Amino acid sequence: MAQRRTLYYDGTTTLWRDPVQGIMRATLAEAGQALVDDEIVALVPAEDILLTEVALPPIRQAKRRLAAARFALEDRLAGRIEQLHFALGTATSGGETPVAVVDELQMQAWCDAFDAAGLDVVRILPDCLALPVPDAHTWQMARIDERIMVRTAPGHGFACSDDLWPVLAGAFDTPDIIELHGTSSDTIQALDADDAFEPTPEIKPHSHAGIDALIGVLLDHADTHKNAINLRQGEFARQNQLESRWRPFILTGGLAAAWLIVTIAAHGIETWRLNQQIDALEAQTQTAFRDAFPDVSTINDLRVQAEQGIASLRGGSGSAGLFPVLEATADVTGRDDSLVVQGMQYRNGTLDLSIRGKNVQSVETLRAGFANRAGLSLSVQSADANADGVQIRASITQGQPS
Repeated sequence: MAQRRTLYYDGTTTLWRDPVQGIMRATLAEAGQALVDDEIVALVPAEDILLTEVALPPIRQAKRRLAAARFALEDRLAGRIEQLHFALGTATSGGETPVAVVDELQMQAWCDAFDAAGLDVVRILPDCLALPVPDAHTWQMARIDERIMVRTAPGHGFACSDDLWPVLAGAFDTPDIIELHGTSSDTIQALDADDAFEPTPEIKPHSHAGIDALIGVLLDHADTHKNAINLRQGEFARQNQLESRWRPFILTGGLAAAWLIVTIAAHGIETWRLNQQIDALEAQTQTAFRDAFPDVSTINDLRVQAEQGIASLRGGSGSAGLFPVLEATADVTGRDDSLVVQGMQYRNGTLDLSIRGKNVQSVETLRAGFANRAGLSLSVQSADANADGVQIRASITQGQPS
């Protein structure tokens, strides 16, 4: 079962508390291997984050509240508003809403680094908000080497270098008490000598054995402060990040599903088209059969009836039936390209022809072709000449011409 663990990341080194070995220092990649099964609360440097407050209208929808905060702070921020990421805290009793502002590229860099290490980071907090929650008119402060972290209120604080401390501290109302966490009495005395306030607040020192022990205070308190602003909001919310991680696979799956649907649809369309062609061919076959055998009124088995009809057309001898007539017709019309057979019908031993000729001479060509055909008689019923040639209607019967 996944455990909730707190990790301190300064951009280079990662620290976390191991239940057995105590404070661990490692690279982010090594931390990812050690904490692969855990949910992570990550502390990041507050120097990169502006913590402020803003009065917002009573809006319940988170996305609209973020948009309202952007609009309200636009004139108070130096950077381009569309390049900044905003996160909201819990509104105070006075109606002010704590807001964290960070450069969007910096936020993306943190999220990318955690993802690359394989860490499941559920919350990202400014490290100054991992200090103990201060009482009224009290500051919680930690001094680590040349860094100073300050928590001035449950949802407010800042971090800076030693040289900027007097400037930033002087912009706030003087606290009555500063709870100072340091690693030695020299650190505490050095702060006491600073002239950042008038009047000077009371300094209550808290000495720790070393930097790791002091960072351990942050690690132990980070996830207990539910009012600390979680930077994983909006487009950087954990759910959105998981969606973006899976989006390429979702897209691939969607494309595969779409391809499958298109393939099935295409197969269905092709099957329907082939069925239509089969139906059309069956209709054409029946039409051709009825044209060839007009005496047949009912079609039960087209193949068998066609074979029987063809056998009857062949007749009892090789010189009788339809095929000798067809052979002669093909021979006569095939010798001269001026004759084109457009239609034919065989009935009761007679083959009726509809022929297109180029000119009137085509009629004589047709007659000459059948003149020497033993056993066949050509009769021309009509020859209608027009601009496109001559339309000939003729019939061929077996037997000598009369």
